[in-house]
Amino acid sequence: MIKKIIILLTVLLVLFIGGSTYYIVNSMKAVNPGAIDNDVDFTVNEGEFLYSVLAKLEEKDLLRNPWIYKIYNRTVRELNVKKGFYRLSSASTGLEILSVLEEGKQELLRLTIPEGMRASQIALLLEEKGITSSAAFMAAVNDSELMESLHIPADSAEGYLFPDTYYFQKDFPPQKVLEYMVATYFRNLDSIFPFYVDLSDEKLQEKLILASIIEKEYRVEEEAALIASVFNNRMKIGMPLQSCATVIYVITEEQGKEHPERIFFRDLEIPSAFNTYLNNDLPPAPISNPGITALSAAFNPAQTDYLFFVVKDSMLGTHTFTSNLADHNTARHSYIQGFRSK
Repeated sequence: MIKKIIILLTVLLVLFIGGSTYYIVNSMKAVNPGAIDNDVDFTVNEGEFLYSVLAKLEEKDLLRNPWIYKIYNRTVRELNVKKGFYRLSSASTGLEILSVLEEGKQELLRLTIPEGMRASQIALLLEEKGITSSAAFMAAVNDSELMESLHIPADSAEGYLFPDTYYFQKDFPPQKVLEYMVATYFRNLDSIFPFYVDLSDEKLQEKLILASIIEKEYRVEEEAALIASVFNNRMKIGMPLQSCATVIYVITEEQGKEHPERIFFRDLEIPSAFNTYLNNDLPPAPISNPGITALSAAFNPAQTDYLFFVVKDSMLGTHTFTSNLADHNTARHSYIQGFRSK
């Protein structure tokens, strides 16, 4: 009788151990094995406890039965997850997911800044991507002490935020974001005009302001240097630049209005230091953050006698360049006639 009881207990123990082992192993498998394109964004906060992290992983269907990992943490080895932003997959096992959190290999957020964006627009894009807050970034942009440390000859980083594709961690320090963009600007400037270091701060800033206007004026890359030559020739004889891009800047940035579909004559008379229809000088600061084409044009303009340019084909973005007002008016009239006949 005792022998039968021992055998029965042994069988039950084996079944219990086997069942428990199966349950534990099955619980530690991937929640959704073989899944494709099911990445989940996941954040471990500063000072967050393991148990809280496990609960969040279960909520996001990234692992089953978090209590198993609590036992694992106590009996096998301690799990030390690191703060950060991660992209995890439910096709990974629980231990694979926890291994990622322990290694701290964070997911980087991709940010592409188009040419010609203003700092305020970049700030909104950064906040939208979850990289840093718009307000914090703009505070860094206008931090005069930070500008001095970065060798920027201005009180603002407007114009020095180079348009490119960047990769940042979530909640990245705004000052560091700005430093990366400014470093990229100077690296690209060195590639197109290595002698920029010999320029005075004033001349360097003038070139950047000019590039920021060219950026908003050209559409065909081959014309950027020609547009630069027009502006340079005008400045040499004290002629206003008369750039519509600066008027649009006044309307959108200074007046806070939406981008106009067209500019009226009354807009050309808006009093502002940025309005190059009213002022012979360059604007006091860049109106955009120019890319490599506009920068190259500003530092290496074409050598021409052009003083005017007008749209030739609005679809292609091409212009007609002329050296005198009579030819300019002819080209302008030709465009208007062609536009009306469409």
